[in-house]
Amino acid sequence: MDEMTGQRLVDYENERLAGREKREHKPPILVIIGSILLALSLFSFVAANWQAIPDLLKVSIFLIFMVAMYVTAEQLQTRAPRYVTLFRVLGIVFFVATMIVIFTTYNLSSQIPLLFWLMFGVAVLHKLIYQHPIFTFIAALAAFLANTNSFQGVGLTLIILGFIITWAWFHYVDNEIDRIFAWFSFYGLLITVGQYANYEGRFWPIWALVILHVLFLIYRERAQWNYLYLFVAALLSIGYLINATEGWLSQRQPSVLEATVLSALLVAVYLLHRRPELVWVSLLAVVPFSLFEDSGILLAIFLEAVALGYLIWQDHNRKPIVLAFIYFLLVQMTIYFIYVWDRLDISLFFLIGALIVFALSLALWWRNRTRGDVRT
Repeated sequence: MDEMTGQRLVDYENERLAGREKREHKPPILVIIGSILLALSLFSFVAANWQAIPDLLKVSIFLIFMVAMYVTAEQLQTRAPRYVTLFRVLGIVFFVATMIVIFTTYNLSSQIPLLFWLMFGVAVLHKLIYQHPIFTFIAALAAFLANTNSFQGVGLTLIILGFIITWAWFHYVDNEIDRIFAWFSFYGLLITVGQYANYEGRFWPIWALVILHVLFLIYRERAQWNYLYLFVAALLSIGYLINATEGWLSQRQPSVLEATVLSALLVAVYLLHRRPELVWVSLLAVVPFSLFEDSGILLAIFLEAVALGYLIWQDHNRKPIVLAFIYFLLVQMTIYFIYVWDRLDISLFFLIGALIVFALSLALWWRNRTRGDVRT
């Protein structure tokens, strides 16, 4: 075979391959339009005769569509794999639609929290089976909706179901994003436990953080969870600062015994592991003693010192200071709006803040200069 004949064969095969791909990627436009019109006609017919359709048939219609989506996805695995995930997502959509039809048809409005936990469970099941990132975000959205819709009428059975689903998500999925979302789902569930137990104190968000330490003990190899602790601790500190002068969650005074036990446990979390990041979480131990009457200013002073100390600590250890600076700035803004909004012009407040930041920058620069490793 000479070179010209070989090139002609290669060109011929490339043309056949291109033609085949073109036919696969571009279905006939009339087929697409016809399918859309057929779907619209079916849904229009169902909607127009919805009240006359028997209850069991209503559920069966959506159930058939749900099964059809999954069957289509399996059939397309070898023929058009790029559409498989789309049909699986549509399967979840029709599952939710089927559940909504069941709940509305049989007047199960009091069981609405169960609907959201079922959505969460199905999304996690899809993630475990198919391992596609889209199911991570569907599960995260479902977990958020399940937690936020469980503050009313949540029962022990529902709480146990939520813990089982969340643990399966946390334990069996190795993706980092999944574990982060699962960790936050655990935290949200613990908050709903406080609602179920009719806890009337002010410390339950911190108790939930301490209880989550159990995951540290079981999954010691996943050291990245200390950053989640740090993030939640920062949010809690600002949240308690905002509500320090109000009767948040309860008007009764905090219990001294409860505050002491909680503070001791927060310190113990750090002493047990001795991880540098957890020392900042243990500083929440001061919060329970800062929520007594007329002690809100103590919390403001404490968080100001912690935010500044964390910023200096990050710089000293040559770690990124962006998040530390953001936390410092948020603490400053919170203190301003709570304590000096009516006493100090905001422009003067920002001017003072700028002078403080510049002074801090100069002090850090001077310290680095004396050590011989000046940075910009």
